[in-house]
Amino acid sequence: METRNQPLVSVPIITYNSAKYVLETLESIKAQTYQNIELIISDDCSMDDTVELCQKWVEQNKEHFVRTQIITSETNTGVSANLNRAEAACQGEWVKPIAGDDLLSTNCVEVCVKYAMKYNPVCLFGKIKAFGASPERNVFYDDNVFDYTFFALSVEEQLEQLIFKGNCVPAATYFYNRSKIIEYGITNDERVPLLEDWPKWIVALEKGIKFHFIDEFLVNYRIHEASLSTSGRASSKMVMSNQLFNFYYRYPKWENRNKEEAVKRMTTEYVQIYEELLKMENLYNQIRSSHAYRLGKLLLNPLKIFKK
Repeated sequence: METRNQPLVSVPIITYNSAKYVLETLESIKAQTYQNIELIISDDCSMDDTVELCQKWVEQNKEHFVRTQIITSETNTGVSANLNRAEAACQGEWVKPIAGDDLLSTNCVEVCVKYAMKYNPVCLFGKIKAFGASPERNVFYDDNVFDYTFFALSVEEQLEQLIFKGNCVPAATYFYNRSKIIEYGITNDERVPLLEDWPKWIVALEKGIKFHFIDEFLVNYRIHEASLSTSGRASSKMVMSNQLFNFYYRYPKWENRNKEEAVKRMTTEYVQIYEELLKMENLYNQIRSSHAYRLGKLLLNPLKIFKK
């Protein structure tokens, strides 16, 4: 695509301990067939060398972008606040956020811009391919990760499904008109620190915003041991974020529909969380009481003197 008369597209990357994969993410942005891109990196107080790697890469590749910026935080604030910082720094007409471990397809931005210039959507989504964390990056999962028939529903039906059935929006493909999103007052709810997408979709649909959909694969979505999608249920912070989301966005809707149903849902979810935590505690106790654990602790105990 020629750069002349192209709208500026901002690509904000959110990172947290992303050193293992972030360079692949950056290279996927550099490889875009669309050229008029600004790159924003917002790091949420990583404990590894994510920031240093990004700084070095940006210095070596900044000529590929209209503008680059790296934002850091002195404390870990969560995904929602981190994405808010990244998006607040964006100057483009259109914005394509991405996590620091996912990969844009080579023509992702070009496909989105062509659609946007023709139909002028507020929010636009596409299809994802989920893949594993193998070095070869060729372990792809079933392409039907999401039920894309969701996008054929009316705004009211989509809202109903998100509230009462769960989140089925491929957030990794999100592409939006920056000025319109600002006009609608849509941001990432920092009260729910690890769920930046689900509350946002509900707010957007409540405002009557139509979700446009491109039937093309736009993003390769990495599934690995440290990703929120796979490790979140074992994380106390993720459990808390889910409960905060329920408190702010789901329980009031359930109660308006049927108070008895709301109580039933709340009780069921709390029991499920308790059972999960109990399983984790039992597993932890089993490990601590095992012969291998006790032997390992005995053997490693003398090394404590070198801990300093």
